[in-house]
Amino acid sequence: MWITCFTGNLSEAFGIHPKLLFINLSDNDFHGELNSKWGKCKNLTDFRIARNNISGSIPPEIGNVKGLLGLDLSSNHLIGQIPKEFGKLTSLVNLFLQNNRISGNIPEDFGSLTKLESLDLSDNRLNGSIPMCIVDFVHLFQLNLSNKFGQNIPKDIGRITQLNVLDLSYNLLVGVIPPQNVILSYNELEGPIPNNKAFINASLEGNKGLCGNVAGLHPCEMPSSVVKRHSMAKGRKLILITVLPVMGALVLLCVFIGVLFMCNKRRRVRDVERRDGDGWLSISMLDGKALYRDILNATEEFEEKFCIGQGGHGSVYKVNLPSLGNIAVKRLHSSFQNTHPKSFINEGH
Repeated sequence: MWITCFTGNLSEAFGIHPKLLFINLSDNDFHGELNSKWGKCKNLTDFRIARNNISGSIPPEIGNVKGLLGLDLSSNHLIGQIPKEFGKLTSLVNLFLQNNRISGNIPEDFGSLTKLESLDLSDNRLNGSIPMCIVDFVHLFQLNLSNKFGQNIPKDIGRITQLNVLDLSYNLLVGVIPPQNVILSYNELEGPIPNNKAFINASLEGNKGLCGNVAGLHPCEMPSSVVKRHSMAKGRKLILITVLPVMGALVLLCVFIGVLFMCNKRRRVRDVERRDGDGWLSISMLDGKALYRDILNATEEFEEKFCIGQGGHGSVYKVNLPSLGNIAVKRLHSSFQNTHPKSFINEGH
C-alpha cells in the first residue's frame, strides 16, 4: 500500500488486515495517534509513517508484529517512552525513531535486537546511560544516539566493526573516546584522540578537553606520564618554596636563643670571678664612684640604724646592694687618714 499527499486523522477506525505486508504513509500530513490495531497485522514486514504530524505515544502492541524488519516513525510528535515490547522484534533490521519527543531510557529489552543494521534515536529526549547491550549489535553500520545521554561511552563499542557512522553528538558523555569513525561533537569528552585514520575528518568540536592532530584541536603536548612527572616536580618545587623559609626562620631563632644563653652564662661567670678565694670582692672589678653612690643610698648616708659594729678607727654598716647582695662596709674616721699604710691594710682586714 503506497499513499502520498494525504491528510486526515490517522487514529480513526483502522481495520485489521492480517495479509498486509507493507505500509508506507510517510511524507504526508496525517495527524492523530497511532492505532493499536496495527499490532494485529502479524504479517507486516515494513511499517513507515515518517514525516507526518502523528502525536501520542507508541502503542506497545506493535511489539507483537514479530516479523517486522523495518520500522520508521521518525519526524513526528511522538511522546512517552520506547515500549519495552520492542524487545520482541527480534527480526528488526532498521529502526528509526529520530526527531520526536520520546523520553526516558532505552529499555533493557533492546538487547535482543541483535540483527539491527541501522538504529537512529537522535533528536529526542532520551537520557540515562547508553546501554551496554549496544556493543552486541555487531551488524550495525549506522548508529545515531544524539540525545541527552550521560556517563561513559561503552568501552567495548569497538566490537561493532561494521560501523560506518557513529553519531553521539549533543549528549553529556564524559571520559575517553572509542576507536571508531565517530561524530562526537558537543559532549564533555577529554584526553587524546586515537591515532587512527578514521579521525582525520571526525566531528569533535564542542569538547573542551580533547587534543590531537585533528583540525580544530590543539596538539597533545605531553603524554600522561610526562604530565604526571611534571606535576610531581612542580609539587616538590612548591614544597621547597614553602618549607625552606620556615626552616631558615627556625634555625635563626635557635641561634638567637643560643646567643642569649651564652651571654647569660658569661655574665654569671663574671659575677663569680669578681670574688677572690676568700669570698671578698675585688674592688678593681667595680666602679668606685657608682658603688659609693649605691652605698650612700642603701645606708641613707650612713644612718645609725644600719650600723652593726664600731671599732677604734671606724664603724661597720650592713649594706644590701642589688648587684652584690648583703655586704659589710667599714667607714673609717677622718682621723685615720694620716695612719701608716700598713695599719690601713690591717684595719681593712
